[in-house]
Amino acid sequence: MGLWQQLFGKRKARGPKILSLADDLVISEREQKLNTKLSANLTANLNTIVDLFGNSADFTIRHFKAGPDQLPGAVVVLEGLVREDSIKDIQRVVLVDSLKLDLKAAKPKAFYQLIKDRLLPNYDLKELDTFDRLCENLSSGHKLLLFDGVDKALDCGVEGYKSRAIEEPSAETVIRGPREGFVESIRTNTSLIRRRIKTPNLWIESFSLGNLTRTEVNMAYIKGLVSDQLVAEVRSRLERIDIDSVLESGYVEEFIEDDPFTIFPQLARTERPDKVAAGLLEGKVAIFTDGTPFVLITPINLWELLQAPDDYYERASIAAFIRNLRIFAYWVSILLPGSYVAVVNFHHELLPSELALRIAATREGVPFPVVAEVLIMELTFEMLREAGIRLPQAIGSAISIVGALILGEAAIRAGLASPAVIIIVAITAIASFTVPAFDLGISGRLLLFLFIMLGATIGLLGIQLGLLMLLIHLCSLRSFGTPYFVPIGPMVVKDWRDVFIRIWWWGMLKRPHLVGTRDLDRESPGQMPRPESQDEGDDHEDN
Repeated sequence: MGLWQQLFGKRKARGPKILSLADDLVISEREQKLNTKLSANLTANLNTIVDLFGNSADFTIRHFKAGPDQLPGAVVVLEGLVREDSIKDIQRVVLVDSLKLDLKAAKPKAFYQLIKDRLLPNYDLKELDTFDRLCENLSSGHKLLLFDGVDKALDCGVEGYKSRAIEEPSAETVIRGPREGFVESIRTNTSLIRRRIKTPNLWIESFSLGNLTRTEVNMAYIKGLVSDQLVAEVRSRLERIDIDSVLESGYVEEFIEDDPFTIFPQLARTERPDKVAAGLLEGKVAIFTDGTPFVLITPINLWELLQAPDDYYERASIAAFIRNLRIFAYWVSILLPGSYVAVVNFHHELLPSELALRIAATREGVPFPVVAEVLIMELTFEMLREAGIRLPQAIGSAISIVGALILGEAAIRAGLASPAVIIIVAITAIASFTVPAFDLGISGRLLLFLFIMLGATIGLLGIQLGLLMLLIHLCSLRSFGTPYFVPIGPMVVKDWRDVFIRIWWWGMLKRPHLVGTRDLDRESPGQMPRPESQDEGDDHEDN
């Protein structure tokens, strides 16, 4: 043990420096100086690395001498990011197994090449020649080997940092379907897609975004199925991103979307591998970001955001009913409160006399006009919903439900709100919960208040005007060039079989016409199931 500590003792290298960073440099100036080549002087390289990382507690340099000629070398790691057993294994190979090589006065570069080719062939090895790449890979959990007389560093991929286990996404639960969800490790996430799409035509391109975080971002697509123009556009938008940090896929989303001023999401985000795989098989592009379980899918349209994975796993008739119920509920969550305000204020004749009198009776004693009453209750419910999300999961749901019941009952008893308004707010809230995409649900909650004000000012005419402007806005949006309201606007009748209904899988012969244009055929025709006895009967009749 004493010899091992003596050979691999931790100590900081000192000596001549090839790159010196002054303490008064700002972060942008320090980053610019990283694009410097490594030297053949081991001491100079180590001093530069020490100067870059400073006195970081997790930064470790372990010196050694390898080979018959005892060539000086060093192992550089950031503790906690690498597997300790892998470090010892590589050190044993370099220190002990190198003595078995039949070398006589080999030059450092020749010894380095033998280490790389003969002793470490089973590891994911890369050669690094600049401090920029060296620091990036070191911070990603790689182990670096440096030798005196060699102007390159040998990068060994032995990442060992802890990551969350694969489990079902809490925000996208399904009754029938896979229970796996993405995690924060980008390589784990891409492997989940590889397991589902086992074709070599699944291509994954890598980008490094963020001048400080150097976050790995991957773009996945199926070559030969996806449009080359779409791939080129996504690649171009990713390469244009110039920011100091990318901590979540939301950073990337705001840089690459078509219209930054709309409230509607133009990229789908999901934690479900099956949803990403389905998108890739339709000719779409998926964007993975290291450090987050949310994967972006593009292009998308409004109707896809209203679809759930269950729609494709249940029977077609059941899926069609639930999907239409979901679409109806989404528009109810936007239009119902505003329509109620408009009818009560301006269009009493639309209500049956008994209902109109009952609503008027329940509003007696309420000190607020109906629009203020609805706005107060809607804002109160939004605060309760936000509080339920931010509180710990064990008490969040209980607080939101109990708070809504208590506040609603108390508001009625105190005469601050009428029972009809409480019912309208409750129906609106229930309808908004049916939206599978959280970001689309938020857009509906914002539009809700706009339609309340339109209904309070010019009645149902305002609701109609607002709805018309909303439809025009939706038809004008694009998601990487694809119309957002397709297949309704523009109308693509052949794609209606997967909008308001979902026909049987054996009848879904084509991919979406504006996305899967490279190869529209999804399956062979004539696969409708028929009993074998029926087929045999037909054969006998032919005979």
